[in-house]
Amino acid sequence: MGWTYTDKPKGMSVRQFFEKQFNYTRDDGRYGKVLDCAVVNLREAYIAYETGDAQGNREVRAIVCALGYSPNSYNNFGYKDMTETMGPYLYNCPERILRMLTPTDHEWAREWREKCWERIRAKKARPKLKKGMVVKFADSIVFRSGRKEDTFRVEDPKRLVFSDRWGRRYKLRRDILDWGFQVLEGFPPERGTVVSA
Repeated sequence: MGWTYTDKPKGMSVRQFFEKQFNYTRDDGRYGKVLDCAVVNLREAYIAYETGDAQGNREVRAIVCALGYSPNSYNNFGYKDMTETMGPYLYNCPERILRMLTPTDHEWAREWREKCWERIRAKKARPKLKKGMVVKFADSIVFRSGRKEDTFRVEDPKRLVFSDRWGRRYKLRRDILDWGFQVLEGFPPERGTVVSA
């Protein structure tokens, strides 16, 4: 399924928008409703979506939406919605949404849920950032200037402000922490530096 771009009124939350798009009640008692919605990194929305009928049957599945924004256009908000059974490629679903889902036998949905749980476990296992800590990321971060860095000192752990060995400061995106990092004792010596014994 492709992208849908439409108008999202100013002041309307992403959850309110999806409640308007996805909630329904039919004459035969069948219904669908958004139970919860979490926006992650501004570009992903994870929805716990309940469907049921008049006989009391119900199930809760995940809907994953990639989000796009076009603030200068009338069609200022875009989304690409995927159910968990479609094998969505986004795995940052929060624990609170995953815990609301009812059991499923669908293979792709089970694989998607497990990948989300793997990310949650990895996030809980990583060290907590502290001011002054030196960290080395698994991959180098490439900046617009073309410079690459992989080792930084934590300046402000809440705002994710880091500095490199020369004191240049950077505000990193939160999702970069998902790349994985290790904590070092200090900055490693530059290549070609002779360290005396």
